[in-house]
Amino acid sequence: MVEQEFTQLLREHPDLITDKKKFTGIVKDMLPGQSLQVNLLLTLFEMGIHNEIVGVSSITNAFAFRFVKQLVDERGVSRMNADWAVSVWCVCYGKNILRKPCEVKINTAKSGGQPSIVEERSDRKQYSDLFRYKKSQDGHGYAVTGFDGDNKKTLIFPSSYKNNSVISIAEGAFSESEIQEAVMTDGIKTIETRAFSGSLQLRQVIFPDTLIVIGDAAFSGCGGLHTAMLPKKVERIGAYAFASTGLKTIDIPESVYWLGEGAYSYCLGIASITIPKNVEQICDKLFEGCVGLKKVILPEKLISIGSKVFSGCKNLSLLFVPDSVVEIGEGAFDDINEKFILQCGSGTVAENYARKNKLNFQLT
Repeated sequence: MVEQEFTQLLREHPDLITDKKKFTGIVKDMLPGQSLQVNLLLTLFEMGIHNEIVGVSSITNAFAFRFVKQLVDERGVSRMNADWAVSVWCVCYGKNILRKPCEVKINTAKSGGQPSIVEERSDRKQYSDLFRYKKSQDGHGYAVTGFDGDNKKTLIFPSSYKNNSVISIAEGAFSESEIQEAVMTDGIKTIETRAFSGSLQLRQVIFPDTLIVIGDAAFSGCGGLHTAMLPKKVERIGAYAFASTGLKTIDIPESVYWLGEGAYSYCLGIASITIPKNVEQICDKLFEGCVGLKKVILPEKLISIGSKVFSGCKNLSLLFVPDSVVEIGEGAFDDINEKFILQCGSGTVAENYARKNKLNFQLT
């Protein structure tokens, strides 16, 4: 069976998933004469399903349906074929290889029965009709302002309303709600201020590839949020956007050029972070209170480090500050590890700062 062969392939070649050319060739060799199945599996690979499976804590029906919908709406794939291909990836890679909890079961594309991955509906309405909307500020689309369905635990955000694009999630739309999982379809560009703030049960967010801006305090206080893989086009992350969340890892895309004040403050589980090269200014309190933070890599052309950026980062023992930095704010390294060493060039602002504030330093 294709499912068994695919699982075996992924198990025997764990690094294959990162090499598109080799992956394509081996999958074709594995399934000679089965061009439909091959094309479906490879199409999902190109859509990045493997990366998104890695980034989620569990594989739910909502997660899977997002890819089914893309195959049907954008690629013209039949509903049953889309169901089969997505379920194979979810089960073979997500469940069998990565050992993640998985709600999805494999269905056969030729069965003619009901799909195993279903679209959520309620009260005989289209699922998208259960959301509330308003015109976006620029007048070119709609913003989601709320949801009236019974099941608010898992929300799959629509991509259109009244033949217009849904381009944002409105300010405070789901603040302090009982939502547990948010799945955003492509088209959404902005998550506005406090959109999900204080939603203590929110544990998983699937962002759309089209996302550009995450607003101030968008996920602030979402203590149950442990994974949030950012798409590659995000440019701005607002002040306190992920403050006091349960995030354990952060992978900030190179497209990001702005990280607002306190954006990741009091994220106790974060251990390492690399600041993208386009970020020239590290705003105040960016990592304040991140007690688990051990490693930080700053961009080579960084200009300034704000006040209290690393205040309370008690596990940070070493930081290299590039010569390009011309300003370091007050208390940037307050209440830090007593053995902390600041690495810097001779005669730089960083060296002068270390001497003035009696920090251990090492010239490089």
